[in-house]
Amino acid sequence: MQLRYKLIIDNPSTHQVRVEIQGKKQSGEKFLDFFLPRWSPGSYLIREYSRHISSPVAQTKNGERLYFEQSDVSTFRMDWDKSELKQNSDEFTVTYNVYCHELTVRTSHVDAGHAFLHLPTLLMGLLGKSINEPTLELVFPPSWSKVTTGLKDISVKREVFLYSALNYDDLIDSPVEIGCQETDGFMAAGAEHHLAFYGELLPHKENIKSDTKKIVEHIAGFFGGVPYTKYAFITHFSPGLYGGLEHSNSTALQFCPTQITNRKGYINYLALVSHEYFHTWNVKRIRPLELGPFNYLKEATTKLLWLSEGLTSLMDELFIYRAGLISLEEYLEMQKDNLNRYYAIPGRKFHSLDDSSFNAWIKLYRPDENSNNSSISYYLKGGIAFWALNIMLAEKKKSINDFLKLLWNDYQKNPERGLTPEMVHAMVLEVGGPEIASKFELMTSTTEDIDLESIAAMAGLRFDWDKAETPWLGFDPGFEGDRVVVKAITLDGPAYKAGLNAGDEIIAINGMRVLRDRFNDHVKFMRINETYQITISRLNVLSNISINVGMKPQSLRAITAVDKHLAESVLNPK
Repeated sequence: MQLRYKLIIDNPSTHQVRVEIQGKKQSGEKFLDFFLPRWSPGSYLIREYSRHISSPVAQTKNGERLYFEQSDVSTFRMDWDKSELKQNSDEFTVTYNVYCHELTVRTSHVDAGHAFLHLPTLLMGLLGKSINEPTLELVFPPSWSKVTTGLKDISVKREVFLYSALNYDDLIDSPVEIGCQETDGFMAAGAEHHLAFYGELLPHKENIKSDTKKIVEHIAGFFGGVPYTKYAFITHFSPGLYGGLEHSNSTALQFCPTQITNRKGYINYLALVSHEYFHTWNVKRIRPLELGPFNYLKEATTKLLWLSEGLTSLMDELFIYRAGLISLEEYLEMQKDNLNRYYAIPGRKFHSLDDSSFNAWIKLYRPDENSNNSSISYYLKGGIAFWALNIMLAEKKKSINDFLKLLWNDYQKNPERGLTPEMVHAMVLEVGGPEIASKFELMTSTTEDIDLESIAAMAGLRFDWDKAETPWLGFDPGFEGDRVVVKAITLDGPAYKAGLNAGDEIIAINGMRVLRDRFNDHVKFMRINETYQITISRLNVLSNISINVGMKPQSLRAITAVDKHLAESVLNPK
């Protein structure tokens, strides 16, 4: 079936987008089931996008009303037998409004300044039917001058913005930015690369365009070319934002503009660009079996998100190091931060990478006060496991590069077939042999501790531990105005043993009132192994709890390359 979609934004201040879908049913069909996706590929949470729909209507070409009723939370049935038509007509138009006022990479946002259209939130598909070569027309205020998207532009008139895709999957995999965004671009690997920046940046000295091009050229060079003819980087700069979502020939990025002005923040931005761009190969092409073809109405559970995101989390930082955008010392500083985050999460002792991947829909994307105690991120531990694998492979005169080439070669031979855990482990076996394959499988399928310090030493790296004895209460404080509230409790820490709960308000310590501006001073001057009385308010009832102050768990101060030549050869093999 062919469908023609139109998105109309005539009053952006209302945050409403009117959707029109035109098509023609096949002869003999009595009904069509339309659906709006419940989730977005790359973001593993049921989000129920249909909750923002209003005023759904269907009619024939001559304007007669068609039966069009919601059959469950995300599907609508158009039924000719239940319609009271005076004239028979196979052609139809569906219209509905969608409220769009959430600025994330996985939702749509429309206001007076711009429109970011994440198409799974807007465009209905058809159950049980292929939608071939759909078109999308965009109608928006004349004051907006630019459209940025990975979709193919087929406009024949200057005043008409018309685009096409191969099928429904490709269509909704193409975000759209409309407005007066700053745009730029470059050619690399024979393809156009478009840059769009929405939001304000503070004055800075970085060359985002040049550095993005270096990332593209380096990764494309590694794979011997690019699998697209046009690519779009859509970036939103707004205070407090961070995130990205991959698409087949584009990405949506969000980043805090103040972070661009400091070196560490800018490095994190480059790593984000590298991460989402590398997904062009890993996830959008190389993928777990369960991630395509998509069922947009049901969770796609897989044990391989440690491949999809963990491997990408390793390579995003390695690629910007290999491209010459950061120094070895800056790269090792990033690894120190990764490992300190890993060591600070008790949940690594209870949740394997396989489990973390499979439960992403109910755990990683639904974090709560106890998440760090019960689970581990497949981004974080997955990246660390592949970091360890790369070092171990160096002992065999191999590297993660050899593993990546096996993955890419397998995809090129079998582009329609996804991967199973057994297939991935077989590739590790092929590259590294039985001993390394066995160690890596333990890292993914069990909670056994990884001896990262010994593995790092194989690459000429030394762990330098912080020896400072720092008092520690074992909870994360949150602040509500001047009030101090327990945000999360660390498993087996002093607060956990004392019986503090997330949500408790800290009123006083040893009778002295505690407010936000004095909380850190209280903790700083506490003595390790001394007992203190903490007055709390729990569910609006005051009580006292005795807590014995512990010593902050050891953390890495630095990762040092004691053999710089060896470290460089492992991280960037020639």
